[in-house]
Amino acid sequence: MKRLAVIGPGKVGRTLARLFHVAGVFEIGALLARKDETPGDAAAFIGAGEPGGSLAHADIILIAVPDPVMETVIAGLAGERLKSGVIIAHTSGALGPELFAPLARKDVHTGCAHPVKAFSDPERSVATYAGTMTTLQGDAPARSELAKAFQAIGGQTLDLPDGIDRTLYHAAIVFMANHLPALVQAGLETFAHAGISRADGLAITGPILHDTLEAVLEKGPAAALTGPVARGDAATVARHLEKLNAADPDLAVLYAALARATADLSAEKGEASAEGLLAIGEMTQPEHD
Repeated sequence: MKRLAVIGPGKVGRTLARLFHVAGVFEIGALLARKDETPGDAAAFIGAGEPGGSLAHADIILIAVPDPVMETVIAGLAGERLKSGVIIAHTSGALGPELFAPLARKDVHTGCAHPVKAFSDPERSVATYAGTMTTLQGDAPARSELAKAFQAIGGQTLDLPDGIDRTLYHAAIVFMANHLPALVQAGLETFAHAGISRADGLAITGPILHDTLEAVLEKGPAAALTGPVARGDAATVARHLEKLNAADPDLAVLYAALARATADLSAEKGEASAEGLLAIGEMTQPEHD
């Protein structure tokens, strides 16, 4: 069995290592981190691993550190004694294979393996990992080995084209995944201003969020669109903005920005009247004192 070392066994690193360990994909070796206590905690969570161990015997090195230190960590590997042909991969979404340039003279294979998942809690991430998409870039041996490993723990993999803009790729994911909780929070705050409790707000929201997401994935965003903007109902939008401005101007600004984006999408759908869309465009400009 090939041996995996993890540099940065935080939420992402320890989740993946535990999945690989439980599935018998890799033997877990060195667990290295900036904080002395983290590798021990990670080993306990994973059920295997050597806190502070050596990279010299690793067949796979997974780097799951925060983006600001990723370049430094990879550059540091240039001075390490590594196994011939070792595969080195990082899990960053925003950073690409160019970070491996310092390792060009070493006998290694390199790649990017970005699991497109919210790793907010390792226990939950392990339980809900099945079906997660991991996007891959890098040289062929690295991509092949990584694809087999991630598929073996129940995930999906997708090779990304060379030369994509990783920053925009990552921004797209942030739009859809990281901003969704913020939108739900905005809705809950608006419920609170209306006099509805958080628990009741979540009970109301859950079914429609599931239904909307299923419709978007099945039919596409434009075809799944409903609501006052899609209907060209400028009067309702105006009332929303008036009340939101009085309750919380920041919520009104967010609503206005989303209404304008929704109006553009609605125009693509072709249902809202031109007059209605024009009126909405004029009204979605909240005023601040």
